[in-house]
Amino acid sequence: MQTTIIKMTDAYEHQSFYNSNENLSIIDCRDLEGTRCYLDDYAKEQLLERMEAASLNGIHFIDSGNYHYLSLLWLMQIKTPFNLILFDHHPDDQPPSFGQITSCGGWVLEAKETLGNLMNVYTFGVGEMPDINTIDKDIPLYISIDKDVLSEDYAITDWDQGDMTIDEMIDLLKDIAKDRQIIGVDICGDSGEYAENGACVNNQINQTLFDFLSSFL
Repeated sequence: MQTTIIKMTDAYEHQSFYNSNENLSIIDCRDLEGTRCYLDDYAKEQLLERMEAASLNGIHFIDSGNYHYLSLLWLMQIKTPFNLILFDHHPDDQPPSFGQITSCGGWVLEAKETLGNLMNVYTFGVGEMPDINTIDKDIPLYISIDKDVLSEDYAITDWDQGDMTIDEMIDLLKDIAKDRQIIGVDICGDSGEYAENGACVNNQINQTLFDFLSSFL
């Protein structure tokens, strides 16, 4: 199983959870402009090109929630029908403020409108929780986690946060993953703005999620 770290900010410079991983791909994109919250066409081409070195199947840490649209770029690689499991304090399904630009707040809507293999999106952390029993066990899953769904006791992010605990998240993930195929997982919600101050708690929660998710990928 491959672990991918995509550096969009300095968030991971202050963390160590990934250093001992032997099958690690680090993609440093801090040099790219046109990426914060909104993704311009040139930066999208550059990101897709750089991501070719990493495997879709694995755990991807994709920096701050300002770059959650990176999930869309992973989903674009899936060539068979799949369902998206989203943990997020925000639905990320807002239409763009201008043009058709990809954004961290609208990538889910863009995925629904443009990806023919995406069957359903199940969002945990916004409104009423989906019934896990209704998720088709015959369709593979891609899981995207924004740590802003967690309370500030468990993560320091660049966005307002929910009140989920890490134990609640892991219990839900256990039920979701049971008897279902997982294509890959990505995790955002680190802090570029408070990278050093949030490093301790974010490093710990990233390690916890990595250890747990590794058990079924």
